[in-house]
Amino acid sequence: MKTSGSNECRKVRLRFIIVTLLVTAITAFILVNCMSDKAALKSVTFPSSHPRLLYTADQAEALRNSPDKENERSSIIAKADKALGEKLYVPKIGGQWYFYYACPKDGSVLEFESGEVHVCPKCKAKYSDERTNAAYATLQSGKLEEQMFDLAHAFAATGNSKYAIPVREAFLELARVYPTLGRHDRWGRTGLLAVVGGRRYCQHLDEAVSAIKLAKTYDLCASSDVFSAEDRTEIEQKFLAATVRKIQSYEIYVGRKNNHQTWFNAAYANVGVAIGDAQLVNDSVYGAGGLLWQMDNSVTNDGIWYEGTMSYHFYALRAIIENLKSLQRVGWDFSGNGRLKSLWSGPLSMTFPDGSIPAIHDGDPFVLAGMKDEYLFAGDYFKDPVFANFANRDKQGQLQQSQVLSDIGIGILRQGLGADAKCAMMDYGIHGDHHGHPDKLNLILYAFGREVFLDTGRISYSVPEYESWARTTAAHNTVAIDGNNQEPDTGKLLYFESKADYSACFAKSDSAYPGYKMSRFLLLADNFLIDVFKVDGSRSASLDWFLHIRGDLKFQDSKELGKIASLGAKNGYQHLQEIQSFKPSDNYLIDSVQKDGRLIRIHLLNEKESQVFTGIGIGSQLTEKVPFILRRRQSQATVFVSCYDLSGDGNAISGIELLPVMENGKQLTDKDAIGLKLNLKGSTLFVAFDLNEKPSPSLSFQDHKLERLLYLKLP
Repeated sequence: MKTSGSNECRKVRLRFIIVTLLVTAITAFILVNCMSDKAALKSVTFPSSHPRLLYTADQAEALRNSPDKENERSSIIAKADKALGEKLYVPKIGGQWYFYYACPKDGSVLEFESGEVHVCPKCKAKYSDERTNAAYATLQSGKLEEQMFDLAHAFAATGNSKYAIPVREAFLELARVYPTLGRHDRWGRTGLLAVVGGRRYCQHLDEAVSAIKLAKTYDLCASSDVFSAEDRTEIEQKFLAATVRKIQSYEIYVGRKNNHQTWFNAAYANVGVAIGDAQLVNDSVYGAGGLLWQMDNSVTNDGIWYEGTMSYHFYALRAIIENLKSLQRVGWDFSGNGRLKSLWSGPLSMTFPDGSIPAIHDGDPFVLAGMKDEYLFAGDYFKDPVFANFANRDKQGQLQQSQVLSDIGIGILRQGLGADAKCAMMDYGIHGDHHGHPDKLNLILYAFGREVFLDTGRISYSVPEYESWARTTAAHNTVAIDGNNQEPDTGKLLYFESKADYSACFAKSDSAYPGYKMSRFLLLADNFLIDVFKVDGSRSASLDWFLHIRGDLKFQDSKELGKIASLGAKNGYQHLQEIQSFKPSDNYLIDSVQKDGRLIRIHLLNEKESQVFTGIGIGSQLTEKVPFILRRRQSQATVFVSCYDLSGDGNAISGIELLPVMENGKQLTDKDAIGLKLNLKGSTLFVAFDLNEKPSPSLSFQDHKLERLLYLKLP
């Protein structure tokens, strides 16, 4: 017993020592970061008077007195007068995630009814739970900040103290309430466990966005004599500075690479300029996760934010603009930083011909024209007319070039002009961190003026389908193995070529499924797209090739279709509805009729081993129903060969035939190389693909040497 007790004491002491060492190490790490930040302190010259952020002193003077600003002043005053007639309410509880203020049944934003009751406007379900009430508190805080800003803006435009008085009262109430709120996050953790949580909001990100707004608000009316010296200390140090310094003390837990840090940096800069804190201004640029660090670590060589989605690219960019604008007020300029500038040039290469960008990963359908203000800022900041005039791009009829964004890992193939323009994208590269999807080798196609092979993006964080559908492999145009989702992986480009008649790319993924290698070869011409997808594994498995395509599907013989109840209960398969199935005998045709009557004719080749399923999946919104095609093969290795006729009438290709590829007089299997003969209008096309990772120097097709790709068009 004595020995056992002694051993137990030793274990307790050991655990205590380990915990102490861990705490000491973490504390030392944070202190080292803080010390290194302070050691890099650069001098900051603040403007002598307020406002400093939204306006310079001269601009504020013009806003108050210039006849040219009369309409602007009237608009500002009208908003403020409306706020004067409303109650400025400071929530006494911490807010929850905005996306929780939605009906989980249909994703509709809730509406406040009375007391603690919130109703769904669509299904009329009512909610009064603690999380929903806290999410409503977030909306109340947002409304408060808008009211305060409108009032402070009116003071800057008029000098009338009646607009500054309620702002002062709200700020002092915020300063009193802020320290009483407990730390909490959107997953229900509180206190020390909520290391990425906030106080007024449920995450540091929202606290930072709020701090930027409130820093501008305070700056707009800080010159008012309604603020005493004690008021200023209370607001500046016990609320604004306290908020951002609390973010700083926890930012390491968030991960300094991601988009949240850009908002942290912008908050440090805005608060720093508003209250005259040189350390905060320095931290925003030269800190451990400051602007310059993020340019080196968060921006790919393609000028695309590393999370790989345009929604978060521009979300981060907006914060960077907020940072740069505040730094301009103290004379700091970073327009010579090429990596910074690339954040505006990178997205220009990601557009479809109509200026839209696909919703890759946790993205939303996106139109670049909606970023006009961001590009106008860049045109002025970098003195670059390409950015200043970006709104007119793509209206000149100029063909964008096919290219590979090799750092982010997207192959972009382009053919045609105007209404005939086509664009195919293959996502083979980096996973995208927290916002990445299991979609390696995903294919997206733009034709007939819209995205026809679609990526659903994130749909919405507020609905269960975000996890159960959008973040599954089955929701993407790639291959799922045994009904499982892919593992995060970074693929590799094996080949890219762009010529007048066609463009092509070939990429692989070796780790999306342990024990299996996948590769995809695409060739885009003016009127068709050839798609060769190879899977090679260590054992036989169910290999599911997916295509989600807009338009009504028409089959060769609808009598062949048999109804299937379900394709599975998890990993997205549970959302596949109205399922039908058939077993093709060999090559098979499916037409997808688009909304304008044009069609995409889909040639599925060598389908003797396939079971084909079709039905309805989910589009970029829950209400959008998009047909899918699933080709399933039970095999260890296989090659799915498809050709999509994009002529609009389905007559560009009258026939396709698989032909052998030879190596030193010996016929190869389709696992090594694929040869095709396409009967086109007035010509015959012979095209062949070497599917090996390392191309063979001794392949031939139709008595012509094959060096990775052969494209031979004969009259």
